[in-house]
Amino acid sequence: MDYNSLPPEFQDRLAELEQEFKEGELTTKGFERKKNSLFEEYRQYSGGENNVGMDSTQISNILGTLSISSAPMVSTSPVDGGVSPTNSISSGNYYIQQDGGYSTNSNQYNPNQQQYGGYPGQRTLLSHVPNPPPLHHNAFLPHNQLPPRTNNSEPPGRPPLPLHGYHGYFPSNTGGYPVRSTSQMPRPPSYGVEIPPGVAPPVRMNDIERVQSISGSRSSLDISDSASIKGYTKNTGELPARAQDDNASIRSGRSSIFTTSNSNGQRFGGMISPNDRPGRSVGNRISLYNSMVYSELLDPTPTFDPKLSKLGGLQFMPFEPRELPFENLDPLNPSMSLSNFTDIATLLRYRGQTTPKQTAFIVLDQKGREINEWTWEKLHLKAEKMAQVISRESGLMKGERVALIYRKAEILEFLVALYGCFLAGVVAVPINAVEEFKELIFILETTEAKLALTTEHNHKVFTRDLLAQKKELPTIVTWWKTNEFGTLNLKKGDELGIINVTELAYIEYTKSPNGELKGVAISHQTIMAQCNVMRGSVTDVKMREYLSRQDQGSQPGQSQRQSQSVNDGDVENAKAMSDKIIDTVLSYLEPRQQVGLILGALWGVYCGNITVYLGSLGPDIPGLWVNCISKYKATIAVADYPGLNPIVSSFRSDPSATLNFSKKQIPDLSSLRFLFIDTLTIDDQRNQEIIEQFLAPLGAQFPKDVLTPLSSLPEHGGMVLSFGDLLGVQGLDDRIEGERGVKTFLLDREELKENRVVVVGIGEGKKYSEQGVVRVGAFGFVMPEATIAVVDPETTALCLPNTVGEIWVDSPSLSGGFWNLAKHTESIFHARPIFVPSDTKKPEYFDQEFLRTGLLGSLINGQLVIFGLYEHRIRQLIEPVIKERQKKLVVINRSEYDGESDEEEVGDEKQDEEEKEKYKFHYTLDLENTVKRMIEGVYDCVVIEIYIKDQNLPVMMAESALPIEKLTALADEIYDKLVIYHGLRLYTISICAQGSLPRTWKNGKKLINSITCKKYFEYGRLQVLHVKTCALETVFNIPIGEDTVAGIWGPSKLWSILRDAMAARQEMSNGLRRTQYTRIDIPQEVLDEKTSINLLKFRSIVDVLLWRTQMSPEETAYNILDTRGKEGKPITWKKLNNRIATVANYLQKKGCKAGDHTVLIFPHGIDFVCSMFACMVLGIIAIPISQTEPTKASEDIPALFGLIEDFKVSYLLVNTESEQVLKGRQIQNFIKTMSGGSKQLNGNNNNSKILPPLINIAKAPKYTRTLKESNYVMTEEWLQPQWAAVVMCYFSADQRRSCVKLSHDTLLALCKVQKETCRLTSTRATISCVRHFSGIGFVYTILIGIYLGSPTILITPLDYQANPLVWFETLSRFKIKDTYATFPMLQHAMSHYDNMDYRSLSLQHLKNLMIPVDCRPNANQYKKIVKTFLANRLDDVAVNYIYSHIANPMITTRSYMCVEPFELYLDLKSLRRGIVKVVNPEDEPFGVLLHDSGMVPVSTQVAIVHPETRRPCLSNEFGEIWVSSDANANSSYGSMDPLDQERYSAIIDGGDPRITYLRTGDLGFLYTVHKPVGEGGALVEFQCLFFLGAIAETFEVNGLIHFPVDIEFTVERCHQLSHHNLIAPDGCVIFQANGETVCLVEVRASEGILNLVPCIMNTILDEHQFIIDVIVFIGSGTLPKSRLGEKQRTKIMTSWLNGSLSTLHVHYVKPPPSNSRPNSYFPPPHTIYPQQLITTNPSPSPTLDPTRYSITTGFINTTRSNISPSAMPPNMMNNRSSLNNSNRGSLNVNNRVSVSQEQTQQNTDSYHVNNVNTNGF
Repeated sequence: MDYNSLPPEFQDRLAELEQEFKEGELTTKGFERKKNSLFEEYRQYSGGENNVGMDSTQISNILGTLSISSAPMVSTSPVDGGVSPTNSISSGNYYIQQDGGYSTNSNQYNPNQQQYGGYPGQRTLLSHVPNPPPLHHNAFLPHNQLPPRTNNSEPPGRPPLPLHGYHGYFPSNTGGYPVRSTSQMPRPPSYGVEIPPGVAPPVRMNDIERVQSISGSRSSLDISDSASIKGYTKNTGELPARAQDDNASIRSGRSSIFTTSNSNGQRFGGMISPNDRPGRSVGNRISLYNSMVYSELLDPTPTFDPKLSKLGGLQFMPFEPRELPFENLDPLNPSMSLSNFTDIATLLRYRGQTTPKQTAFIVLDQKGREINEWTWEKLHLKAEKMAQVISRESGLMKGERVALIYRKAEILEFLVALYGCFLAGVVAVPINAVEEFKELIFILETTEAKLALTTEHNHKVFTRDLLAQKKELPTIVTWWKTNEFGTLNLKKGDELGIINVTELAYIEYTKSPNGELKGVAISHQTIMAQCNVMRGSVTDVKMREYLSRQDQGSQPGQSQRQSQSVNDGDVENAKAMSDKIIDTVLSYLEPRQQVGLILGALWGVYCGNITVYLGSLGPDIPGLWVNCISKYKATIAVADYPGLNPIVSSFRSDPSATLNFSKKQIPDLSSLRFLFIDTLTIDDQRNQEIIEQFLAPLGAQFPKDVLTPLSSLPEHGGMVLSFGDLLGVQGLDDRIEGERGVKTFLLDREELKENRVVVVGIGEGKKYSEQGVVRVGAFGFVMPEATIAVVDPETTALCLPNTVGEIWVDSPSLSGGFWNLAKHTESIFHARPIFVPSDTKKPEYFDQEFLRTGLLGSLINGQLVIFGLYEHRIRQLIEPVIKERQKKLVVINRSEYDGESDEEEVGDEKQDEEEKEKYKFHYTLDLENTVKRMIEGVYDCVVIEIYIKDQNLPVMMAESALPIEKLTALADEIYDKLVIYHGLRLYTISICAQGSLPRTWKNGKKLINSITCKKYFEYGRLQVLHVKTCALETVFNIPIGEDTVAGIWGPSKLWSILRDAMAARQEMSNGLRRTQYTRIDIPQEVLDEKTSINLLKFRSIVDVLLWRTQMSPEETAYNILDTRGKEGKPITWKKLNNRIATVANYLQKKGCKAGDHTVLIFPHGIDFVCSMFACMVLGIIAIPISQTEPTKASEDIPALFGLIEDFKVSYLLVNTESEQVLKGRQIQNFIKTMSGGSKQLNGNNNNSKILPPLINIAKAPKYTRTLKESNYVMTEEWLQPQWAAVVMCYFSADQRRSCVKLSHDTLLALCKVQKETCRLTSTRATISCVRHFSGIGFVYTILIGIYLGSPTILITPLDYQANPLVWFETLSRFKIKDTYATFPMLQHAMSHYDNMDYRSLSLQHLKNLMIPVDCRPNANQYKKIVKTFLANRLDDVAVNYIYSHIANPMITTRSYMCVEPFELYLDLKSLRRGIVKVVNPEDEPFGVLLHDSGMVPVSTQVAIVHPETRRPCLSNEFGEIWVSSDANANSSYGSMDPLDQERYSAIIDGGDPRITYLRTGDLGFLYTVHKPVGEGGALVEFQCLFFLGAIAETFEVNGLIHFPVDIEFTVERCHQLSHHNLIAPDGCVIFQANGETVCLVEVRASEGILNLVPCIMNTILDEHQFIIDVIVFIGSGTLPKSRLGEKQRTKIMTSWLNGSLSTLHVHYVKPPPSNSRPNSYFPPPHTIYPQQLITTNPSPSPTLDPTRYSITTGFINTTRSNISPSAMPPNMMNNRSSLNNSNRGSLNVNNRVSVSQEQTQQNTDSYHVNNVNTNGF
């Protein structure tokens, strides 16, 4: 057989397949696989065709010998006998030929057109008539004038109702109507498929096996053999039809409706033509509004989870839809079938013409008074007038959108506008759900509405409100006041125009529970289908019989006697039935959207009901609702539980108010047939109360039948999903009158927790209080023509029987999708579940598409039970059983040789699979009902689930009006009840003020919104009165380190194993994982640019000074600028030499001699320079410190006395300015206070504080000689490394002092490193401004200018503070190339620049702005600096960090790297275990951002070393930073501890013993980065240092290391979405004390701090994976900080331990140390804020346990501080706690030391430190 005999679509697909293979897009294996798949598909296809005789060999020959040429796609003609409608959608463009007398390719009527027959009981297969004759406005003929109906045909010109099997594929030859596709999965043959006459349906064995597997999968259901519901979706054998294709006339530039016509396939606004892509089945509904473009087809070879194969043959298959067993007739005219109408607008015109005076709608106000009563004629004519005005005056094209903005009280005007839009052929957009102006603009812009309809009152109020807010309406929208249009005046003989509605009727915008605003597109077809099944569901047998008799009595050919009643006795019954046949519907629900719109405005027109609208506040008036039912004889009432609550409670508490409401009307509910309660879940207990205490006493007939809970889909157009209808199912529920009530099932609670449904009883017989039983009510069967499936929401696979899953539904009553949201539409409205056949065991997509409702429920005997939304399910992890197993460490970024690690991981995966986490499921409504019914004092409550650290944690928020002191007991009772009755352990309980939880409006009532409550809880916006946390009972998956005692640095056996493994891997990988060393560049010579002399030959900086004086005595050495930037008289080299000699001479005369210790207290200036060199010349050991400030006396004076006492300082060097400060009244009074305090405490007078003599160098007599002329010569002893030329002092934020010794060699090495690394020359001046007494400031003030021979410009910090511009002007004027600045300096400048224009300055010559940091670089500060000075032409690569240490001011630098800082994001989980793992920030949101600290300068080498083993760390590990450089300080000063000496001469274990290192005490790692640099883009390698933090500041929890800065950053930003600026900037401190991890938070105000408790706890748990122990809140400005704004951690911890910390609130997350105290407490009334704060968690005041607390200390020697020495352990003062293990090289930062209560008291040596503001640089 030739391949040309294959269908054209198979030829095309084979040709494409071969072309892909030829072009190399497919491999041979892939080509064969797809070819075989295509072969199998064709084999199935051929089974339903006439070519079933082709055997597989022939087909294989065709597919194997392809020689395919492209062939056009052709339609099937009647000549070839038609094409079976069982064709797969993948078969191409094979369409069902048209019937009803119309050809497929023309608009001509063909009476000889062949029609398909069908099985008995089925309708004839009809397709859409492309252009039927328009219906005249008077063309509604009686039924007897229409052609007679048969069982197998429909009336000509009337398409059947849309049924199943639509897909979004509109071929041009079918009038743009979707053609039904068939399933790719074999269907059960018993239900039939559409087969052309004469063709026998083929039956294959695998079909039979499939049916058997399907049937067997539902064996657990209790369904009798006579039940009509089957276990599989039925194929009805009908094609939908549509009135006509009106989309061809739509000319909107950007329509979201697919617009195709018979004439062409034109696209509108980038639309994809239907012919561009084959269609796909969407099940029982049309897919018109998927969005702008078609969504992608599912992958033909999708990848499924192999575990799903276990479901083969066991899944619970979708239920096939029920069908209406009768045809709905018009109750006002039984001779007319409602299925004759294709749209609701035509039906309205029919009502207005046939029953013009019949009452249609009645509107009542809030008190029940009748406002308006409109007949069908009035509504119709007003709508016709509206349509006429829109068509003639708006200029809108067909299908364009029109906004409808009306109040709820203006419902009749809304109906006029709605139906006017329908009649005019435009799409209505009701806008009801907006709360903000931006939401209105969003809807108008999204729908591209150009016209808005409203009333005059609305427009006036709206305009006034917008003017008050200074906002304007969009100019592109025209606003019409529709109450001015009036009514259409039809004269005799006038005819109405043709109704040509759009396919789309309206777009309904609603808000989801989480506040998302989405529009759902509703078609006329959807409206008619919904109204049709709704009408059929409420029509009982008597009504059907009555209508049938009326219909038969009108048929032609019957006698007059036959047209009358059968006997005289039926006349009275017929009259009574005619009154009941027209329903009167009373509703107070929102009438403009969702189910209120469907059952009111739309269903009322469809059925001819009398619809009565009651105000939303009507149910709150006792007796009003009952009186309205009695007055209007309402047969159907639409309500909800919140509205019925006041109705029932008022009748129960005061029946007379209802019974005596009206003297004219007796309360009577006997007319009520249905009381629809629109609800998410059924409240069975409340139902019983309504039936027994309300309906029955008021005369309702069969009250159990009347009460009818109704399930609808408010987010998907308001479709009615299920209720207890009157159809029933034979054998399951025959709906016997009086026994139709809500079916109640008793479920096993424990099984339900496991997601299983086990029925233990039906109906009454069990009490509510029984703990093991859950009582649930079933809504009933799903609506007719709807297919329902129960699907696992996680895997999207069909669930097993008797399992709770997500409810998926497919129905003609559903919308096609969201408006303009393609992806959402595809995933929500066109979802396909996964089905696993029993024979193949291979998962595949089910061949029908469903809507995902988001409802969780199940089917019990075919009836729908709903437990709530997906968001209402609480999952709680069952406490895992910890099984011991061997721990395995995995090296990150393993090499290809690390095969053994992979083997170990596989074993772990198997073990993890066995230990899979198990959950138990709870439902929020069940939990909330338990709390509200069993616990007094709870006004309302809501349970939510938060997701933290890969675990679902339940949280309850309850409202209560109880006194504050009773809230603790209330929270405990809530927790205990839920544990006892549900086994649920709550993570957090927040008790709020009554009525304070966020609510949303629904039907006039404010109801708690759980999604909004969740947002408020996470953002900290609740009005919390009390917080109870139970983290230990709910959080189980806390990570634990390998060694919980010694931590990650501990010398455990694990480390030795790891070391050996790493060494082996290093050898095997040939160096791919190297040790972390940097290269070292040692310059052999450093040449002076002017003289080419090697500067390395000089032995001291004094020698360089003397040489500069000799070589160029008159050149400028120093230049001093004032506040305005004006230059003073320059100081030449000779003059500088003379001034130094003058000071030296003066000091000699004062008796100063070599070896003396002196403290230099000078402001920034030339006096300090001269004094420093004078001390060097005389051999005096200089100790420079910052100038004392009177406002900082509490810090500076104790520090000064510490130096004086420890170093035996005999005199102080000062100038006039500093002398005045020291002799000032403030300083002297403070000194006297110190002395008086010591006398009072110790009882002796020997401890008086007196300053040593002050030597004011400004008083030095005039001296004309230079140093050389004065014969000042430095001795050889002074030049030795052991001699201290300068003692550099550093004070931490806690005023702990650290001193290091700098020799003359070190000073020269500092200059060498600066010159060679930064490429400094003598041609450019240098500038110095701040921190002249230490670090890089000391180098640039004293040394570098002299070393280079360049001028040094001095600007004082006071001048800079007054005018920062002077510093930048100097940089620009002198074209400074290299300089330094601090972050406080630049921050001050940026804040100063806010009030001035600084952009005129040019910094283009500045190439290296060095910012010294001794901590982790701040990426945000860097970006802000770069952005600020970009206007000054400062290059971003010119701003450079330098890693500065107290022993070396420049360990690494970014100077002249010519690239921006490298950003690394590190995985926190790995970092806690000592592993460096670089991650993508998009994949790891909690990644730590690091900027590099640069590369090593010359003569410097950095190594990353394990602090305990002293072995070098390998790549992807972090360790301690060790530095080898001749610029390192020689040693610490003033300490005799050998450990201090070892820090400066450490040797790496196994390394070169000749190389000594400085142990910085900081943690970091080296990372190599390759980046193109320069114009050519050459790839350059950068080996950069990344700084993590000081070891002394880290702490460990559960054996894992944490950096406080990371946690503090987490806490400080956790409130950003809630209370902005509630947490003060840089206002968090984390420390460990008393064995607890404490989080101290500074807040700006006390209001709202209880909201921060769960926020802080959650963020720390989520990001850092440990539970914080204590959360402490302090007032604004009370967090101790240094003058530079640094947190004083030691002082904070000491204050916490001794109880002197002034707190606002303390919350213990974990149980307190003593169970005898409450868990939560507020401080006594002496707190800063007088507001009353309620207790939160039980918490005691912090107790000082002297035997256990941890403290973090600095690294370098601390010999004295202004913190009380008696309050500090002595070994901490000498830093013994940093190095105290057996090898005297380990760093243990969390040592426990003892301190007694007496030591916490101040004595004569204690110096109180006050908190000060930051004003230093």
